[in-house]
Order: sequence, then structure tokens, then C-alpha cells
Amino acid sequence: MKFEEINRKFTDTVSEWIAKGYVINSSTMGGHQGEIAKIDLTDGKDIIRILLNTDDKIVHSGEGVGIRIYELNWVALIVGKANAEENRITTHSSKGYDTIWNDKLEVISEVDFYRIGGRNSDWFGSKEEAFEWSDIRTERAMAKHRTRRDVSDELLSDKAKEIVLPFIRRQPRCKTVKASDIEVFKHIFTNRFGNQRVSYNIKVRGNIYTIK
Repeated sequence: MKFEEINRKFTDTVSEWIAKGYVINSSTMGGHQGEIAKIDLTDGKDIIRILLNTDDKIVHSGEGVGIRIYELNWVALIVGKANAEENRITTHSSKGYDTIWNDKLEVISEVDFYRIGGRNSDWFGSKEEAFEWSDIRTERAMAKHRTRRDVSDELLSDKAKEIVLPFIRRQPRCKTVKASDIEVFKHIFTNRFGNQRVSYNIKVRGNIYTIK
């Protein structure tokens, strides 16, 4: 879902409590504790805060080489009660500086909407959908890494043997080497950025020589 749908659910929740007879308690809504939005409602005794807040955490799943790390970020729609008497808050006050602490609410309900597609994404879903998206992203990254970081060896023709023969004969104990004693391989290494590095491996009498 898009964030617009979360706004609608926030609106619907506020409407439900207003339908129960609650009205806005404006004096406790000043200040900011990092939340997205909040609306305080009261029945004259208790204050209900309807809150949109964000949170995140790192979750580890699996063991050993199979371990995966999930970075979860979500928006929480929280309905919580702040007892006015216990918190020394006066309902319908005109003072405007009474404070209700978000982390001290008696939570009545909470619905979490998990961000899907990275921290800057505007798509949300369940925790399971967030895990699934993260797994897909990881698999794609690993596939891309495997594709781009590649090593290949190509056995070259007799013409290549003749080309490298003078080089081989200059090596210790190789003066009598013949072209038929040689195998030449073109070695290509491709890194994860797609850049290639080429070298030539020459196999002679159990030894390998490299020309870069």
C-alpha cells in the first residue's frame, strides 16, 4: 500500500473515537517527540492519543553461512491512553503546555506498516512481505555478483604456442622446450563492476607461467 492508505487508516481511527463522543484535547498536542503525527482526544476524564510513529531495527535470521540480516523500518499506528489524573494533566485546559510522553502510553491497539523497497520507499506491507522483498533483493544482488565476478580459461590454438615459445625458452631449464610441449590458456577475470582483466597461463612440463 502507499502512504496515502496509512493516512486514511489514521483518519478512520480518529473518526471512530470521535464517534464514541471524544473531542480534541488541543492543550496536550504541542511539542514534538519525533512522531509523524498525533491527535489527542478526550472524554473529559482520560486522554486518548492516536499516533503515527516510526521505528526500525535489525533482525538476524538463520545460522552460520545461512544467516541473513534484515533491516526493518515501519510506521506504527498506535492508539494509547494517558490517564489525565495520573499524569497530572487537565483536560480541556487553555495552558497549552501539558505533556503526554509517547513511550508512557497505555497501548490500546497498534498496527504496523512495514516499508517495502528500502528506507526511502513509499510502499508498505506486512512484516512477511518486507522479509520476502529483502530476500528477493539479496538473491538478485548475489546473482549479479556471481555473474560479474567470473573467471574463465580458454585453451588457445597452436599459433599461440609458437608466439609464446621464445618466452618459455628464456625460462630456467626450458631451452629445449618444443611448441608441442606447451598449452596456452587465455585467463579472463571479470570483477563485480564488469571490468575485465586478461592474462595468459602457459603450462609446460607441469609448470605454469603467466604473461599479463
